[in-house]
Amino acid sequence: MFLRKQTQYWIFIGLLLLGFCGASAVTLTELRDDSWTTANTNAQNLLTVLSQDIENRIDVYDDAIKSVASKLEQGQLGVLSPALQQSLLFDQVLKKPYFSSLLVLDSVGNVVRDAGAFPARTDNFSDRAYFQVHAAGQASGLYISSPFQRRLTGEDQVVALSRRMNGPDGRFNGVVVGTLTLSYFRSLFESANLNENDAINLFSQKGVLLMRSPFSPDQIGRDLSGSENVRRFQASESGAFSGTAAIDGITRLYNFKKVGSLPLILNVALSHDDIWAGWRRQAITIVAILALLCTLAGALALTGRREFNRRAQAEARTRESETQYRLLADHATDLIIRLDADLTRLYVSPASREMLGTDPSELVGKAASGVIHSEDWPRVENVALEARTTGIPVEAVYRLRHKAGHYVWVEGRYRYVAEDDGFIVVLRDISKRKAAEGELEIAHAELAHRANTDGLTGLANRRRFDEKLDEACEKAVGLDASLSLLLIDVDRFKLFNDTYGHQAGDECLRQVARAVKANASTGSLCARYGGEEIAVILPETDGCMADQVGERIRAAVAALQIPHLASDSGSVTISVGAATVAHSVIQTGAELVREADRLLYEAKRTGRNRVLSAASPEMIARSPILANEQKRLAAVEDLLRRTAGKDDELNLIARGAAQLMGTPIGFVSIVGQDELTMVGRHGIDVEKVPRDIGFCSYTIVGSETFVINDMHADQRFKNNPLAQGPNGLRFYAGAPLIDPTTGQTVGAVCVADFTPRKATSDAERNILANLSRVAADELS
Repeated sequence: MFLRKQTQYWIFIGLLLLGFCGASAVTLTELRDDSWTTANTNAQNLLTVLSQDIENRIDVYDDAIKSVASKLEQGQLGVLSPALQQSLLFDQVLKKPYFSSLLVLDSVGNVVRDAGAFPARTDNFSDRAYFQVHAAGQASGLYISSPFQRRLTGEDQVVALSRRMNGPDGRFNGVVVGTLTLSYFRSLFESANLNENDAINLFSQKGVLLMRSPFSPDQIGRDLSGSENVRRFQASESGAFSGTAAIDGITRLYNFKKVGSLPLILNVALSHDDIWAGWRRQAITIVAILALLCTLAGALALTGRREFNRRAQAEARTRESETQYRLLADHATDLIIRLDADLTRLYVSPASREMLGTDPSELVGKAASGVIHSEDWPRVENVALEARTTGIPVEAVYRLRHKAGHYVWVEGRYRYVAEDDGFIVVLRDISKRKAAEGELEIAHAELAHRANTDGLTGLANRRRFDEKLDEACEKAVGLDASLSLLLIDVDRFKLFNDTYGHQAGDECLRQVARAVKANASTGSLCARYGGEEIAVILPETDGCMADQVGERIRAAVAALQIPHLASDSGSVTISVGAATVAHSVIQTGAELVREADRLLYEAKRTGRNRVLSAASPEMIARSPILANEQKRLAAVEDLLRRTAGKDDELNLIARGAAQLMGTPIGFVSIVGQDELTMVGRHGIDVEKVPRDIGFCSYTIVGSETFVINDMHADQRFKNNPLAQGPNGLRFYAGAPLIDPTTGQTVGAVCVADFTPRKATSDAERNILANLSRVAADELS
């Protein structure tokens, strides 16, 4: 049965394709015939028009010739004056277009009358064919000659129109001859606007070519009577045939006819290529469409065949699967359920006994929600709705109540069946998998905690800190929210390790870390930044609140009272740098860390055990005064006396500082009560600077190198006169100069630059510190 249907199908497709091809062939044949008929008709119409024009034109000229001949043969003009004879014979004759001359020749060929000149020009034309044929009696009526050039002008090419004159006794008495320029025929033919390969030819009855279009000067006057085409022209009054031209070898359709009663043959020749050009374009289009239709029909046939095969195979599989489905449903470990539109069970597979401890009959006819956990039921309803709406299977994980009372985790796959407006549900027990996932989540959480936690202090590690800081900065800048960062360093921790050992150092860091974490604000992140440094990220915290949190942490660490003999207070203390996001200055995590580090260094430099922020008094005060200022000034006065005569040595130290630090300026300063004295200089000519604007006034407050990487970024110096204008200073670094005799800080060894720097390394700070000790030795 199936084979017979396939055979019928292929017969139908074959007939369809044959129908396409047959219809196309008939159409192409009709179009080809139409093209030929149209071309033939157009050629005949053109031939008729041209022939009529030529016949009419020559008849007009012949009438003028016959009139002159008749008047001369009657012999009645002799009584008139020569001028009157000239007027009666030739009046207005030469005004006819293309009629270039009209002559009367006597019996020996001499010009006796001339329409173009009076008296007539003297010449003899007995050598011309038009004279000879009439003298020999070979032409009884109008004779049309072959083309020749006029002797009178020597330029224009013409044909002669001539008639014989007889005397009273019937003997030859001369010839009346007019010349018609060939430009008439050329203009007439070119007005037809033929295609490039088409042609129009005018022959004499003897087969001489008088004119053709397209114009070929070398062919005019050529005798083609020997060609096959011309012989066919001469043999009939009119006709049509296809032939190859003797002149250019092009195959054309020739329509020809004799021009009235004249000894002329006219033909219109249309190129076969041009005749079939339009048909070929139509043929290509039709063949392309036919090919497309055949291709589509073939594709449709193959698709239909595949559909036949698929349907047959599907029917076979359906019959087989119906048998196997019941076997699978009865023995599958997955639970198969059929639900109606209201989610009521219509069928439950035997797997319910193993999965839920319930016989299928106990579940059929009841609502699905009866055994689904109440928390999961809304999710199941949404899954069913999505499956109905989208028409694709949707999965969900939820809990079913076991007959024993506990819950079983299942993975349910819901498929909507539009035919009966219901659902097919396949449930798989994933209780073991859920238990394993729970254990895996705990393991992942532990692993993530370890990956983000510092092993010594229990705080977040550096990697976690970097991630959180970038995230917090992006959020703060985007939402225009507050964000602060505390950078904490244990004071003189290296000395602590050297004194008490590394194990005690580790325990010290753990205690400090616990104090930091316990006193940080809610929502903050405490991280070990590196070594003995701890960082605290404070979201939604402005500068004032950050100072308070930093002070609370500092006090908590001091309250631990961890012994530290090398510390100024005798116990472990910390220094804190507090930086806050500011849109005009700080916007990224790197900039925030850099600012906090600057403030931390300044806190350590100016005495340690303190919290320092951009708003701290120390960071906005001008020209700080030391507590032991009187003793220091006394040491300064004594030192200034000792510097006399040591200019070269101190200038050398200033130059060495500038070269080693890569700056244009280096100097050694002594800070007096009201001014700074440059006792060693390189790159500057200034000897004294007011103390209230001098950078060294800040350097002598601490015991370590003082660095300003960018004057404009520091509240204390952005309006300093020395930092203003295009030639203002932007970078400064100075190490305190200690008087070796009194131990007082009397000045600084410094460098300065007009260009700011991003950072200054510890090695560069040590360079200035070492040079400061060299300068102190020089002053001792």
